[in-house]
Amino acid sequence: MLVCPRCEKMYPPGSYERCPDDSSLLYALGQEGPTRKPWGVGDVISQKYQLLDELPRQVGAGKSFKAEQVRLKRVVELRLLPSDGMMLPGDQARFEREVSTWARLRSPYIARLFDHGFTEREEPYITLEYTDYGTLSDLLKRNGRLSFHEGMRLSDHLLQALDVAHQAQVLHRDVTPNAVVLSTLADGTSLYRLTGFAVAKHIGDEQDDPTAITMTGQVICDPAYMSPECIMQGILEPRTDIYALGVTLYEAFTGQRPFPGESLSELLAAHVHGSYTPIEQLRPDVPSSLKGFLERLIHHDPQQRFRSAMEALTELRLMGLDARALDEAEVSGARSASQRPVPLVRAKRSRLQSLIAQFKGLFGRS
Repeated sequence: MLVCPRCEKMYPPGSYERCPDDSSLLYALGQEGPTRKPWGVGDVISQKYQLLDELPRQVGAGKSFKAEQVRLKRVVELRLLPSDGMMLPGDQARFEREVSTWARLRSPYIARLFDHGFTEREEPYITLEYTDYGTLSDLLKRNGRLSFHEGMRLSDHLLQALDVAHQAQVLHRDVTPNAVVLSTLADGTSLYRLTGFAVAKHIGDEQDDPTAITMTGQVICDPAYMSPECIMQGILEPRTDIYALGVTLYEAFTGQRPFPGESLSELLAAHVHGSYTPIEQLRPDVPSSLKGFLERLIHHDPQQRFRSAMEALTELRLMGLDARALDEAEVSGARSASQRPVPLVRAKRSRLQSLIAQFKGLFGRS
């Protein structure tokens, strides 16, 4: 039998190479593999960080903990990354490259990276600034969707973050609601910050893997946010980040992901063919300028999207929308008539069978 070292599920011999649930390499029972007790609350890592609490997994593979940097008495978020991808020559060097990529980014809208290294068990870890406010995904689960005013603030903050990254020749590769954390400055100002740059790609780095695979061998791109050109051709460029941001913003404004699909086949087909529910069906009072802005972000043809995050940010600020007035009008309208949710349009299956088969193997989905 094969066993997953992380979730401990068992599978028949020869059935999978990686766990369908978390993509960890499977071990045959009796084979040498991870046998030590997993890290938990109270443990001290690298004689520097005491684990205080396990956090819900936010970005990518591995585990996240609230931890205290013992010497500085500073609370941080510590992310333990899977060590099963550190078995090939060059893996540690790639980890160092990807971490240094994140460390050189400076923006109030990008979560700050503090430290990185390897545990006593040779597991890679990173530490970054800690926030008590959770992720955008958490916020949407609580509230359903954002107000127009808050959605515009979110759009502005994330476009600024992507502009800084792209100006530094860095692609994020995994922009999703789970990659956005809520934060508050010392003066009480709230803002959204982009995190998850440990899986970023430096444009032009020939040693970097151009595919959507992390340093630990994990698939990083959630299929719900992957651009058509990434799905079909493996292309990664600034406009693939812009597309993923568009899907994230659509979800923030409506409370639903734009691309339907009960199966992986339907989901990928919906992305490739641009089959999504028009935003006005989910939010009838959406201004035409905002509707056009979101449609351009998630256009299936990359040539029809904004060429850069700065171009998109400029367009956003030129709209001149009175978002607060729109929110007041929406509340007033909700009092007089209830809005029924519109069923998502199911995408038709297409001739993507070979591609779909590859993704099934990667994600373990049907």
